[in-house]
Formats: sequence, C-alpha cells, structure tokens
Amino acid sequence: MNTRVSRLFLILLAIITLISCGGKQAEQDFNKLTNEEKIKFLDAKIKKESKNAELYYQRGQVFFDMGNTKEALYNIKQAIDFNDKQVKYYIFEADVFFSRGETTLAFNALQQAISKDSKSEEAYLKIAELSLDLQDYKRCVENAQKVIKLNKLNAKAFFIRGWAMKETGDTIQAVKDYKKAIELKSDYEQPFEELGLLYAIKGDGLAVDYLKSTIKINPKNTHAMYALAMFYQDHDAIQQALDMYQQILKIDGSNADAIHNVGWINYKYKEDYTTALDCFSKAIRIDSSFYQAWYNRGKTYEKLGRMSEAKADLEKAASLKAEQDK
Repeated sequence: MNTRVSRLFLILLAIITLISCGGKQAEQDFNKLTNEEKIKFLDAKIKKESKNAELYYQRGQVFFDMGNTKEALYNIKQAIDFNDKQVKYYIFEADVFFSRGETTLAFNALQQAISKDSKSEEAYLKIAELSLDLQDYKRCVENAQKVIKLNKLNAKAFFIRGWAMKETGDTIQAVKDYKKAIELKSDYEQPFEELGLLYAIKGDGLAVDYLKSTIKINPKNTHAMYALAMFYQDHDAIQQALDMYQQILKIDGSNADAIHNVGWINYKYKEDYTTALDCFSKAIRIDSSFYQAWYNRGKTYEKLGRMSEAKADLEKAASLKAEQDK
C-alpha cells in the first residue's frame, strides 16, 4: 500500500470511528484531524443528517479556520435555516461578516442574536469587541456595561471596557477595569500585560510586577518580554535587559527589535563594537527598512574607523527615515 492510499485509508477509518462513537473522546479525536479531514468527516455526517444545524455550524467553523469565508457563510446560513433559535449561530455569522469587511451585516446578525435572547452576554460582548476594533468606543463601553449589568463576574467585559477607556484617555478607569478583570480571573493574561504597559509608560516600577506576571501566565509572550526589557533598559538595569532580550531570542530568533537592542547595549554600555556591528547587521538582514539599525551600524562603523561604510549607512538611514515620515 503506497503512502497516499495508506493516508486515505487512515482518514476513512478515523471518520468511521468518529461516526460510531460520541462524547468527549469523539471531540478529542475530531480535533486531532486536519481541517481537510474534518471537512470530509462532516460531509459524511451531513449526508446522513442533512438537516442537522449543528453539523453545518461546525463545518462553517472549519471553513472559517481555513480562510474560506464564502463556504463558512453558506454553512452558517444553512444552520440558521434549520435552527433559528441558536444565539451562537448568529454570533458566528457576525464574525464571518466582520472578517469580510461587511460590518453592517455583522451588527445586524448580532441584533438578531439579541432578538432571540435579550440577556445574551455573548452577543453584547461581541458587539463591544467589534466596536472596539472599529474604534467606536462609545458603543463598545455601552455594550460592555450591558454585560456587566447582566453578570458582574464577567472578566472579559471589564477588560474590554478598560481597553476602550484607555483609548479615550481615561487611564484611571482603565486601570480599575483591568484590575477588576484580574480579580475575577487570576490567570487573565491580557489585563496583566495592559497594566504592565500602562505603568511602564509612567515609569512606575509596578510595570515589572505586572509584566512578570504576564510572562508567568504565558512564557512565550515576547511582546510582554520586550516591554519588560525596555523598562529595564530605560532604567539602566542593563544586564536584566540583556537577559530578557536573550530570552526573547530563544523563542523568536528573528526578532529584529531585540537583536537591535542587544547591539545598542553593546555599543553604548559595553563599547563592544564588534558584537554591536554583528547585531545591527543581523537586524538589517531581517528588516531592511529598519532605519535605526542602519543608523546605529553607521555610528559603529565610525567607531571602528571604517568611514566610507559609515557614510553609506548613515545616508541609507536618512533616506529610509524620510521615506517612512512621508
């Protein structure tokens, strides 16, 4: 049996197994399939249960994950045709419309969800999220507050309202909302990170605590790591900054900002121009539009007495900056 035939046989076997069993084990087995295999499985199920709304909903989700919004939309409309009472179907339909840039249809779908269940936290929360994306902070806050009125323990509603308040300049309320979200959900990564960033902007040492907590929750959050490294660097905790940049690079070896900043520390604080030159060159190879790296490599060439190369890099940096400032 060749490899292709063997793979097809295994897919068919998995489909047969999934069809014959149910419950949590079936769900776990389903999640192990590739998207293409999931579609084949759901196709087979729908052939047997052609009016099962949930199957169309599931198939729509898989198509959405695959980036096929046309098929996702077709399937969720089928699901709604067979069962127009399920709020989650309208919420998913809104996600599909929104991803296609059809915002009016997205909000219409959510209003339909609310018409089915006027106390749907998920529907109001989705309106708040989409409004936040559209920078409609007033509608975002209004709908987040509706969720909070329905359920004072909904951590996500406090987080979303906090984000909207931050964007409108009310950082005091934003901090209160972020802290409330954490109080309700102690492993909620995003409000920890947002608090860390807000305190970092103020130069407040609390930034370290919140960013460290973020990284503890998600050890691969390089954005929080970078913010923490920058805080250390800005407050002359140079070795701690270097350690954090190295931690980032273990996860993402092509992080041009981290590489550049390692170069900057070696240039400014350690006067290790060879290492600095290597870092700036790596950052440029990763991102050729990184004008700060061109500039700092030019200054490093000056320190090394390589004046023609310094001149070329400084001119390149000026050209890139002017282009980006347009």
